Amino acid sequence: MIKSIVDLRGSFGAARDQHSRPTCLAFAASDTHAAMRSGWTPLSTEWAYYHAVKRDGGTPGDGSTLASMLETIKSDGQPREAHWPYIRNHVIDVASWKPPGSPAELFFRNHGTQPPDIQEILDRLDAGSPVLVTMSLSNAFYVPGADGTIFATEPIDSKRRHAVVAVGYGEKAGARFVLIRNSWGEAWGLQGCAWLAANYLAPRLIATAILTTEP
Repeated sequence: MIKSIVDLRGSFGAARDQHSRPTCLAFAASDTHAAMRSGWTPLSTEWAYYHAVKRDGGTPGDGSTLASMLETIKSDGQPREAHWPYIRNHVIDVASWKPPGSPAELFFRNHGTQPPDIQEILDRLDAGSPVLVTMSLSNAFYVPGADGTIFATEPIDSKRRHAVVAVGYGEKAGARFVLIRNSWGEAWGLQGCAWLAANYLAPRLIATAILTTEP
């Protein structure tokens, strides 16, 4: 069993499911944003994804970049999930894909970036801040072990990219593990979370970022 050192899962609600859309970054950022507020009220992932895609000049099926997602939360903010609930299926009618009017209230966050380094992630977690993580995937990631661990040594596939939230870390037999929150629903891993071995995650890190104070 992994000995937990930092565990921020209590600041989050149930893990949500992006289904087959390329919205992992929108979920990671939205849930991090919501976790930094008092209590747990999910924020609109669809709103964040829409504005980030527009900033990138893309389409609903393209995914979004970390830079555009961070700028969206800083400049466009997010309403509560109830204002524009997540669209589970792929958007076919692009012309109709737009926010349903002006929300009653918007919430904003500044952001900061940091080197994609395991120790930087642990330091942020020690300070009580969840960390947005973009990483490459491998087959092991799709099926965590019964104890929620992922530590297989596999080739790095740079074409398979994903975004998660680092929400804690721990140790087992002298090895470090980073606890991540995914956006594949509660059936994945430990109710939507898993322990990634540091030596599995480190070579797969692409970028990391944090959300900071409200503007």
